[in-house]
Amino acid sequence: MKKYKVINFLLIALVSLIGILVAFPIFWMIRSSLVSKAQFFSRPPVIWPSKMLFSNFTKAMERIDFGRQLWNSVSIVVPYVIGNVITCSISAYAFARIEFPLKKLWFACIISTMMLPSAVTLIPQYTLYTKFGWVGTDALFNGKLPLIVPAFLCSGGNAYFLFLLRQFFVTIPKELDEAARMDGAGHFRIYSTIMLPLIRPAIIVVALFSFINSWNEFFYTLIYLQGEKSYTLTLGLYIVNGMKISNYEQVMALAIIVTSPCLLFFLIGNKYFTEGITFTGIKG
Repeated sequence: MKKYKVINFLLIALVSLIGILVAFPIFWMIRSSLVSKAQFFSRPPVIWPSKMLFSNFTKAMERIDFGRQLWNSVSIVVPYVIGNVITCSISAYAFARIEFPLKKLWFACIISTMMLPSAVTLIPQYTLYTKFGWVGTDALFNGKLPLIVPAFLCSGGNAYFLFLLRQFFVTIPKELDEAARMDGAGHFRIYSTIMLPLIRPAIIVVALFSFINSWNEFFYTLIYLQGEKSYTLTLGLYIVNGMKISNYEQVMALAIIVTSPCLLFFLIGNKYFTEGITFTGIKG
């Protein structure tokens, strides 16, 4: 019994140490956003400021067009999340519950795209979107379409989301489908009224990951968005960090503002995130 207590104590101590190491950068970012420039560079470093300067947040937001860039981020993230949830769930339902020719082959092809680097498809995509008139200063919706439309096509190009939802659909007994068909329900009614409520944890996981991916997107937004009026908050943070006179305490303050929605939504959906990851490997 003592042996197990010692092992449990060591495991708890190890997990606590790992938690401290993981949380320390967040703590240091918060601390750095509340100090003055002199305290930021002081040696030895100030662990916690005696006077917290919340004015760093307002000064950081004044350095960029915060309101417009916040709207740009939201106007891209919301359609992207909705598109991913709709297309991935419909595709996953088809692969899990509908029989059609070469289904396993098509599913294997989709899963294999997870090994394809995004840089490989960058030039063809950019050329295609340019011919559509979606890229440039005079582009439709300020160049946001290349960041939104793919989410409504081909499962948003995200094979992991499709795989995750398919694994959930597979775990649902097929007797539910048969009972619904006996009542005259078709595939769409089965999918919308029976299946979706049962895979709510997986839907929340897909929405959470989609939000984080789109909100933190930097590479594609830098390529497709032309001009500061169409920039997102992520690009705004990049602009502040790249200024000649860098106030790093303000950069940290803006970094907290940019990352806080992701942390908030992750904390809210943490229960469903754990449940969703756990159930993906039950069957399939």
